[in-house]
Amino acid sequence: MSNPLVSLENALILVLASFGRDAQTLAQTIERTGAKARICNSGKELCKAFDEVAAAILVTEEALVAVTDMLNGCLQAQPTWSDVPIIILSGGRGKFGSSARWQFFRQFGNVTVLSRPMSGEALMIALEAACRARAWQYVVRDQMHKLEAHNVDLEQKVRERTQALQSESEERKRIESALNEARRLEAIGRLAGGVAHDFNNLLQVISGACNLLPYVKNDPERTKSLTDTIQRATQRGSKLTQQLLAVGRRQVLSTEALDVGGHIMEMKELLQQALRERITLDLHLQADLWHAHADVTQLEVALLNLMINAKDVLSAGGTVTLAARNIHLPTPQLSEAADLEGDFVWLSVTDDGPGMPPDVAAQAFEPFFTTKRIGEGSGLGLSQVYGFAKQSGGTAWIRTGAYGTSVSFVLPRGNGRNSADEERRSHAGDNTSRLQGLRVLCVEDDEGVADLAVSLLASLGCATHLAHNADEALQVNLNAYDLVFSDVQMPGSMDGVELAREIARRRPGMPILLASGYVVAPERLRTLQVKFITKPYSRDELAMAMLECLD
Repeated sequence: MSNPLVSLENALILVLASFGRDAQTLAQTIERTGAKARICNSGKELCKAFDEVAAAILVTEEALVAVTDMLNGCLQAQPTWSDVPIIILSGGRGKFGSSARWQFFRQFGNVTVLSRPMSGEALMIALEAACRARAWQYVVRDQMHKLEAHNVDLEQKVRERTQALQSESEERKRIESALNEARRLEAIGRLAGGVAHDFNNLLQVISGACNLLPYVKNDPERTKSLTDTIQRATQRGSKLTQQLLAVGRRQVLSTEALDVGGHIMEMKELLQQALRERITLDLHLQADLWHAHADVTQLEVALLNLMINAKDVLSAGGTVTLAARNIHLPTPQLSEAADLEGDFVWLSVTDDGPGMPPDVAAQAFEPFFTTKRIGEGSGLGLSQVYGFAKQSGGTAWIRTGAYGTSVSFVLPRGNGRNSADEERRSHAGDNTSRLQGLRVLCVEDDEGVADLAVSLLASLGCATHLAHNADEALQVNLNAYDLVFSDVQMPGSMDGVELAREIARRRPGMPILLASGYVVAPERLRTLQVKFITKPYSRDELAMAMLECLD
């Protein structure tokens, strides 16, 4: 609603005077200038006529005194852009002092004061100035309306763009979710295929050896060779299972602090043997290297896996560097471990080979992913390293380029070394006579495993009572036994971990040995004073675990 610059021609002037004759006289003077006059007989009528169309207000001083509050209310209700001009016709000093009188006029804002008597020309000039000022207010009003329209349009475009971005983001998330699901299914398929392939090979070896045993029973040497073959296949299957559990972070890890530097030095010859003679092993170990909170067996497996991978890369020879140092996280130099906090031991194995292509490095930690030919590797080496590091409370990553490949992992700092446990283990094999006559409550649901466990315990001189589940075990008199040897995964109202917790409540201090090939939520074991042994276990491993449990 644009208005041209207001001139006196057709401009609307509101008139308020105390006496009717004064108002008529002023209206006639206004209309001679070409403007339009509207006489208001009261403050209420003035405020009712007060709108955007009015170009100015002409009011006598006497009338102004009577409508002060009402007029101020109208003025304060104006829109932001409006400041209507007010022409006051003064009648002399009146009852007000000079200073108070001018202060009274100023409260009405855009005010022009004309003293009476006055000429028509003076009134015309004042009216023209008021209309010109009002015209510029209309310009400001129109610009504000345009700006508001632009803002509305901009806000609408912003809303539309935001909705578009949200739609794009949701679509991207949907695609990423579908891609991750596809990768997960691919990994599961690769995992299932790899497990089936490797275990079928092991089962073939065991089955074939068992089939041949009856035909060579009169040949002790051949019989021993076949039993050794079965034992090696069993050990390979056990190692494969442990690697799978490490990948899935479902392995029960030792909670002892490990002297990483000392253990690496003890393994140096073994690590060098895992490499070719043409490959040099270079150790860079920090002098004051901290202990780490990690499982010694899994650390050995991780380092051997990395050495074997490096050996396969350096077919023509080269150098492999095994480094270990202390580090406090987070730190800018390890963006890969930005989500970790505290003290850690950083281990890295670096070769000077050709390096990995980026697409290979991105998949290297996935289970059964391998670039080797069939039969040369299972593809579980690097995934075991990653799973072991994550379950220990650290992480693992790969850096690769023209210089070669570096596989690193960090392990949480440990508090010290449990030398008493180490010494006890070193002498455990000499104390199996302590197991003679030991009363053992064996809890195992699998019939074949139960028969074997009872036989192994009998061979150690133990008196064994068999229970097939936790409910059955809790019905016996626990005071009649010296040790409880239980499976973890079994049917019934509770598993082995819950059984151990209940036995500890009923008979505190009872030695408890748990055995399993797989534990759901292995962190539950950390709050229990129990010993754990992994299936499959040998007679000597069982004896050592029982002695440690008794101690």
